Amino acid sequence: MIDHAFLSIFTPSRTRPEDLEAIFVQRQDMLEDAVARVRESATTHHKHHLLFVGPRGTGKTHLVTLLVHRINQDDSLNGLLRVAWLNEDETSTTLLELLQRIYIALGKRYPDEYREASLEQMFDLEAEEAERWLADLLLRKLKDHTLLVVVENLDALFGSLGKLGQQKLRAFIQEHPVLSIVATAQRLVDDISKRKSAFFGFFQTEQLKVLSVEQAAELLGNIATLSGQGEVASFLRSTTGRSRVRALHHLSGGNHRIYIVLSQFITRANINDLVEPFSKMIDEMTPYYQERIRWLPPQQRKIVEYLCSRDRPAPVKMIARRLFATQQTISSQLKDLRKKGYVQAAQRGRESLYEITEPLMRICVEVKENQANGPLRILVDFLRIWYDGEELNSRQEACKSGGMARAYLESAIKRNTLHGNLRKKLLVEGFRAELGDEKNRQWSSRIESYVTQSEALGLACGEWAKGNDAKALATLKEITDGRCGDLSPGVKAQAWLLACAIHLKNNSDESAIESLGFLVDLEDAPVDLVAKALKIRGMILQSHGDTDKANADFSMVINMTDALTEDVVEALYFRGGIYWVENSVEKSAADFKTLLCLDGASVKLRVDAHITLAEIHINDGRWSAALETLTNGLKEGKDQEQPYLSDSTEVVGAFFESSLTPRIMQERIQELARVYRDNGATSQLGEALIKHLGVLYCTEADLPSPESLERWTSTWEEAFSNVDAFQLSQRIFRTGIDFLKSGGKDQNILLDLNQEERKILEQALCINGDS
Repeated sequence: MIDHAFLSIFTPSRTRPEDLEAIFVQRQDMLEDAVARVRESATTHHKHHLLFVGPRGTGKTHLVTLLVHRINQDDSLNGLLRVAWLNEDETSTTLLELLQRIYIALGKRYPDEYREASLEQMFDLEAEEAERWLADLLLRKLKDHTLLVVVENLDALFGSLGKLGQQKLRAFIQEHPVLSIVATAQRLVDDISKRKSAFFGFFQTEQLKVLSVEQAAELLGNIATLSGQGEVASFLRSTTGRSRVRALHHLSGGNHRIYIVLSQFITRANINDLVEPFSKMIDEMTPYYQERIRWLPPQQRKIVEYLCSRDRPAPVKMIARRLFATQQTISSQLKDLRKKGYVQAAQRGRESLYEITEPLMRICVEVKENQANGPLRILVDFLRIWYDGEELNSRQEACKSGGMARAYLESAIKRNTLHGNLRKKLLVEGFRAELGDEKNRQWSSRIESYVTQSEALGLACGEWAKGNDAKALATLKEITDGRCGDLSPGVKAQAWLLACAIHLKNNSDESAIESLGFLVDLEDAPVDLVAKALKIRGMILQSHGDTDKANADFSMVINMTDALTEDVVEALYFRGGIYWVENSVEKSAADFKTLLCLDGASVKLRVDAHITLAEIHINDGRWSAALETLTNGLKEGKDQEQPYLSDSTEVVGAFFESSLTPRIMQERIQELARVYRDNGATSQLGEALIKHLGVLYCTEADLPSPESLERWTSTWEEAFSNVDAFQLSQRIFRTGIDFLKSGGKDQNILLDLNQEERKILEQALCINGDS
């Protein structure tokens, strides 16, 4: 990094405010609101008190530093406001000590107004008198100014003040309404949240959230831009860069501080320039975290150390088992650790999973256990995430043997060999964590499948699963435009297919057809993907009535020698349907017969093909063939673990439209009824009869004569007399026929049915039941 862009890891207030402004993300609205409230406190009698709550490393000091900076830059407030930013490492056990800290802090900012020498006579007074004397001095020096007190770690301050000190501070603020507080805290302690506490309801509280993946990428990009590394900023905005930042969430947990730490290393060209500073930083940070763990009681310390040793959240029962303690004991200790800010919990169903709140705390435990001074896992994992396998190998070859950098690279390569590609694994896990249980069941395996082909494909699919269609399509365009590296034609073809699916979801059929066209024309695209694209395009064209082009696409799939059987089967089914609608009966029957001779067709398609072929035979007058085909289809569907018997409405329609004599019609309906009874499909036939009534009512210009309708009904009632499974359908069917005999005008006839039965008939007839 260039010199002027020094970013302090633990003390953002030491960083130039202009640089903090340049990298600021996520909380712009929160900051603007805070500035407005401080301005109102300075210009009116309405004083605001703000509290920002979040674990260590979530950017609290960064936010407060920018708040004070913006206030200082506002010339209109210079004569109205005085700022006292307290030293967070100092302790106040009484109101007197706190007021003294405020005075000294004011002296550092306004030395001409608040001279420390003015306090000398106070030290000759008793504590209570000194408190009154100092309060009076502060108020006199403030005059018409509003006092803005900035307090970090307010939870620690209130803990040291105790109940009496808090009550005295609250009384001072109420008696002298010249003070406004901006504070931070790691957690919302009882001194603030409990109803009986002195400061209950006193602060406007904002909970600070960790960074999302997008915000983390923005932060890293801002840091790169600030450091004059525009090419890095551009890389982070690319699909590959976004993929790597997503995986880095594994190391950071969305923690601002860790991203600022990692930002120092993502641009290092020389591996030695990465390892040595990283190791130095860990050495500097380890005592801090070790001391924080030592403060804990033994049982809690053991829990924290165990969680630090894991890179995944753990349930209570696992922690209890590993520590030889009861679940009740561990739950109680975890509850206290959550209050202290050491651990956080996430729900998975009814189970709570616990992990360390600050990912960097893991380092100190690893350092203590790392007696051989070998590579640290956090840096090894960083290398596995940030560099591809080939790049790790090439960097290893360039490193001299025996050096620390080579040891880290060898460890990263070894772990990749043993455990696979960490970045791809973390991409999948990251989306799983974001999607939740229901969406995971639908999307998880699909995302994982795409990630194995290309990280960019997996990223696009994951964004689509989250509902970010625009981001998904933008990523897919980067793939097809060649901006994600030299990807294979197969990956580009998959990108076009995925883009098509997203367009179809959004009812953008033209865009879907365009995407499929690019795939079909893609040089060296895999044959199976071209066939799939042609099949899908044909289905879209068919739905829009462009049957000639649809037929051409289906025919190309059928004639492709290397197309997958499932695609050929579906192409035959849809082309057969087009031929049937266009009265090309022989061609239609040929397609359905060919389909039934192929292995690999789904049961659903096979049953549907049998039913349609039976309909063709009925229209051709080939009754025996129709009966045989229908029997085969129903039997095949019935014998499945989850039976599928298709929809026989068209079969019923074919009988109704036929020119059979009443006697032959009666005979054949009797035979048809027997086939459906023998295959347990009586209810399906009943449903088809009811649906056919809707076809007659909604599509026929003139309804059949009452005599024809009555003859039709009587024939079916006779065929299914004494068949219990047909009684419900028969009742609804009879009422529907009576309604049609009235010309479809007397809806009172429908009242012969109960409410549930009436809804079935109304739905078939497309009648609004409320009319």
